[in-house]
Amino acid sequence: MTSSKNDTTANGSPEQAFLATASHEIRTPLNGILGTVSLLLETDLTPAQREYAETIRLSGGRLLDLLNNVLDYARLDASAVELESENFCPLRLAREVVELLSPRAHASGLDLAVRSLKWPVPVYRGDAGRLRQILFNLVGNALKFTTQGAVLVDIEPGPDALVFRVRDTGPGIAPEDQARLFEAFRQSSSSDAYRDGGVGLGLAIVKRLADLLGGSVSVTSQPGDGAVFSLEVPLRVADAPPLHDAVHLGGRIGLAGLPPATALALASVISGFEAEPWQIDLSSGPLPPGLDVVLLGADLPEALVAKLAEQAPALVVLRPEDRGALGRFRELGCLGWLVRPLRTASLAERIVLARSGRLVPEEPASEDGAGRVLIADDNPVNALIARRALESAGFTVTVAATGSEALDAAERTRPDLVLMDLRMPVMDGFEAMRRLRAGGFKAPIIAVSAEINPDIERRARECGASGVAAKPLDAAALRALARDWTTAGRLTGAA
Repeated sequence: MTSSKNDTTANGSPEQAFLATASHEIRTPLNGILGTVSLLLETDLTPAQREYAETIRLSGGRLLDLLNNVLDYARLDASAVELESENFCPLRLAREVVELLSPRAHASGLDLAVRSLKWPVPVYRGDAGRLRQILFNLVGNALKFTTQGAVLVDIEPGPDALVFRVRDTGPGIAPEDQARLFEAFRQSSSSDAYRDGGVGLGLAIVKRLADLLGGSVSVTSQPGDGAVFSLEVPLRVADAPPLHDAVHLGGRIGLAGLPPATALALASVISGFEAEPWQIDLSSGPLPPGLDVVLLGADLPEALVAKLAEQAPALVVLRPEDRGALGRFRELGCLGWLVRPLRTASLAERIVLARSGRLVPEEPASEDGAGRVLIADDNPVNALIARRALESAGFTVTVAATGSEALDAAERTRPDLVLMDLRMPVMDGFEAMRRLRAGGFKAPIIAVSAEINPDIERRARECGASGVAAKPLDAAALRALARDWTTAGRLTGAA
């Protein structure tokens, strides 16, 4: 079976086919612009040149956000949305959104975390893809208008409803502006429209999707006090066990110098593990007695880190991009590390190791890749950007321009990772993934597409995708993705 570029939407309406084709054709050159600029920004530039390149990157990013919102809104108008039903874990779903958006948050100096207000987190049955799309828009909107502080996603599981609350430390919204936030082509103020560069469709999409799910979305805010966007969806708990094991840690875990959202999320998890979180007052001198482990913020002064690590087993909490500092924290006495945004299984495992006095197994200090990557993409600009980004990090890269070429290249090179574009001529990425898996190919395959929605994500996973990534992937994000899937013992730990 072969398929053309337009066959991806063969089962949809003509309106859907038009939107998918238009989306692909507009996004493709835009992805090339953003990808090339990401490589340019890694070269030696004069201050003026860097300023010009950053302006291109920011303008291109705003244009891509605008395009995504317009196409999503048009898609909702063009056809009836079919809802899916599957078992899902709300914590895992929210964490996927947070992990996707954490590079944007960290680049802006913001903390981003997820907290469940009930442990263990029950499994629900419903349309996880639409919920993920709503959360992505809500969290992305919060990051867009928050200049300092944090964004925290709260999960409130109930027997007949599931509630997500996205809390931010942004400028807040005046009461008279809140009622129109969820209207299409409206923003809270003209100054926000100028700053955002959008047309106010993101929250309108959220409202329409919430209505489709039979739920509701609302906002609570005051100027200067940030905002809380709440999504409530009527869902029943599924007849399935929680996906997170009930861990009994016991004891007392200290928290020192952590960013605010991460500290709240950690305290919730530690309590759920039947241990006592203890917020440490760094001005009070020695650590209080009885602490089993202390979790330290990576921004604490080195002398203070060393002092605290002498008094109790210590783990440092840092961002993925700060992995180069792991050796320094080892020298300061830390037994190991945790990465923001945190994963519960990693937290439990590493607290147990640190409590026993054992070192957490060290992540290789080098950021160089050591794997073979196959890039399947028919667009030569996108393929060139990806190849240059990965080869500069030490990966061995092979490029294929069609799905059939990808099959031949995979058999010939036996790659450790495949980055599979979904829309290619001769044979699309869906069919190529299906054939690879049918032939016994076991390595990770990441489906890459400029158009990511719940339907495409579901189809990709049904065809054998290990994960799904949205274009554009800048050079740093692409290298991080490749390292995560080719390095044994991922830095972020287990689920």
